[in-house]
Amino acid sequence: MATAQPRLTAREYERFRRATATHREELVVRLCGEVGLRAAEVVAVRPSDFDDRQGSDGRFLAVEETDGDTRTAYVPEQVAHDVEQYVRSNDLGEEELLVDVTPRRVQMLVGEIGARAASETGRAAFDAVTPTALRRQFGQRLLVEHGVDARVVAAVGGWQGVDDLLGELRSPTQEEIATAFEQLDGGTTDAGRLSRLVVTLESVDEALVSAPTRTEIDREVCSRLTEVYRAAWVTDIEPDRDRLTVRAHAGESPDRFEGSASTELLRRARQTGKTLVAPDEPGPASDREGRGLLAATPLAHSETTYGVLAVRAGSQGAFDRPERTALDALGRRVAFAITATERKLLLLGGQVLEVRFQYSDGAATLAGLSATLDCSLHLDGVVPGEGGSLVCFLGLRETSAERALEAAADADGVDDVRLLRRHDDGGLLEVVLDADSPLLALAQRGGTITGLRVENGVATLTCELAPDTDVRAVHDDLGRQYPSLSLASKRERQAAQQPRSLRGTLDDRLTDKQRAVLQGAYYAGYFEWPRGSTAEDLAESMGVSAPTLHNHLRKAQQKLLDSLFEEG
Repeated sequence: MATAQPRLTAREYERFRRATATHREELVVRLCGEVGLRAAEVVAVRPSDFDDRQGSDGRFLAVEETDGDTRTAYVPEQVAHDVEQYVRSNDLGEEELLVDVTPRRVQMLVGEIGARAASETGRAAFDAVTPTALRRQFGQRLLVEHGVDARVVAAVGGWQGVDDLLGELRSPTQEEIATAFEQLDGGTTDAGRLSRLVVTLESVDEALVSAPTRTEIDREVCSRLTEVYRAAWVTDIEPDRDRLTVRAHAGESPDRFEGSASTELLRRARQTGKTLVAPDEPGPASDREGRGLLAATPLAHSETTYGVLAVRAGSQGAFDRPERTALDALGRRVAFAITATERKLLLLGGQVLEVRFQYSDGAATLAGLSATLDCSLHLDGVVPGEGGSLVCFLGLRETSAERALEAAADADGVDDVRLLRRHDDGGLLEVVLDADSPLLALAQRGGTITGLRVENGVATLTCELAPDTDVRAVHDDLGRQYPSLSLASKRERQAAQQPRSLRGTLDDRLTDKQRAVLQGAYYAGYFEWPRGSTAEDLAESMGVSAPTLHNHLRKAQQKLLDSLFEEG
């Protein structure tokens, strides 16, 4: 008997989507839940499959179905923008696979997102969400909420009919019946506003790609949003201190959040992680303006929040569900852009903020591992893995490699572990961390981990952050999870400079994925003879397919060789 699929409401779908931790995870969810693709269809999509002909709001996608037939799916404009941004950031060619994993891996990714959503919300139903469940809510939403022609729904989703979709739904309430007929008499959605917002968000996306600093990102976002809204602010809120600061503003009421002006909406948006709306309540200095509605959107990526975006609309019909969904997506994209920009600034050299933390919490995976083994360990290298994980290469002393391997495999927060080398007094482990580590929290903030040493459970962690980072806010965030954590030192310094030819290649030519794969191969002994790791071993640890790893590695090596011989 087939397992019953959970039925997601539109609000539950958006909550599920917010539990994604990477751009790729969000893309998988959107392709299933907003384009109606099956898992096997997601992994077959290439950039060349998108038709350049523009629909009313989006694009068309040629979908190769599992039975060999091809259908035409419709990709909403915001999803199409997400795809384009993903293709650019991952340097994908027209014929390369968009999501180069197996269908089974897509199912696992959705399951991992569901587990994350269940943990964050306390709703066990999210644990049962599958790509099929996302597809079904896509079809049901089109039929019931938007009244799309059943023939169209069946065609774009690849269903033979829609009877099975409708059969699962409860009967409408009297309120729902009345609302449906009221909308026939004129409707309540400001379609023009949403259309203008989509165009504006496209220009915001372009600005995010080119903005060189976090300050410039804040300024561009506010400036461009005033094409749709009366005002926009990017604010910083410190949850443990009664203080709000405005990082950027455009439009009316620059002093809206000064003095006694209400900030409760922004604080609740930060706490809940979603866009909230309320009537505007301007402060005394803004009493000549500020009528209308205020929306607050957290700028959040994974576990890191970079502040709250606030926008004011004059119309009481503003901020319906599609508009709030668009703002939610914007908040995530801005946070992605801030993280990427700060990492880029660190890679380019110049001034960096070097901070050193100490902690001894057993809940921190590597500190707990050292305490369990009564040994010392140090970090030889670290590269980003799949789903926001970190692949750490750990040197161990004063313990046997086999004992360390067994203990690491049983440790909380460890997704995978592999023994790379052994010696008389220890060995080298490859450990994939996916939870319970200050290393992950700092990496999610755009930090570069430069050192970790743990002696009998006491860890000293060194990290480079962008010069304008609020170290106290970072410390407070980490301290809530790891109470023993303390700031041992903080200093600004010049980033270590590499030889110009090599630094130019790493900074200007390699993509983030190519750099990570190259570093991972180096630390894992892939270039040694005999090899310490195969490409398949490394691909599994980093959460990519072997062909994808070979592709990134080949391109990275070619760019390095090009640089070497061009210089010569």
